[in-house]
Amino acid sequence: MENIRSFLSWNKNYAAINREERNLAAVLYHVLLLKDNLNSFLEYIECPFKVDPLEMGMYFEYAFIRDLWFQIHDNEKRRELILTLLKPRNESELTTLSTFEFNKFFGAVPQPSAKYIQSPGNWSLTKYHNTITVNDEFLKVCRFKWSFNAKPDIVIHSSRGEAVCIEAKLESMEGRYPQKPSEVAIFKARGVNSVGQTELQEYLMRTLLGINTQFVFLVNKANHHSSSHQVIHWKDMFRILDISGIPSFMHEIIEGL
Repeated sequence: MENIRSFLSWNKNYAAINREERNLAAVLYHVLLLKDNLNSFLEYIECPFKVDPLEMGMYFEYAFIRDLWFQIHDNEKRRELILTLLKPRNESELTTLSTFEFNKFFGAVPQPSAKYIQSPGNWSLTKYHNTITVNDEFLKVCRFKWSFNAKPDIVIHSSRGEAVCIEAKLESMEGRYPQKPSEVAIFKARGVNSVGQTELQEYLMRTLLGINTQFVFLVNKANHHSSSHQVIHWKDMFRILDISGIPSFMHEIIEGL
């Protein structure tokens, strides 16, 4: 039976054409764990943080704030956290709402719970658009919500309070929020500017998590730039790492950059 590989007479490894950014980030994650590569990388980016062996850690698709939320089992503690960080104008009103009404105000999906305060990651922009009319409040809630779903590609903790946040791009440009057409239309109608991916990372790491962070933007094209992230090209970065001994398919991916 004919298949797409035989039709195209394709006899090379998938590694020869792989365009998945997360796969390349996973290769980097692996390489950084080998030999003295992590120290070489930190020296290359001139990282100002001292590595504490007992506190350091490296994480792929970093979801610290999402997972931290689920360590809070007290409903009122969850409400207090939201109101403390957001400081909304109607804080006194939100303090007195029932759990159901509180969740409903932020448009929690799939439906508001009457039992527990739901994660901000489950708030619906198209729903709280109707309850939050002031634009600066609306944008503040959006940034807060998006942060609970954001997952920087690789984060290296040199200690609990210091980290390097790596955003890895291959062919795509920096993403922006919102992304859904219906939400983009709401932002346009309100006259509110979208939020860049790197801007949101800075808010997530420094403001919400309180972590002193150095930001790195790994790219494969010369036209990338960032006001908050140190821009580094993949080829330049792999040149300073020891990739001897890694599987041949990883060599093939790196050589194809």
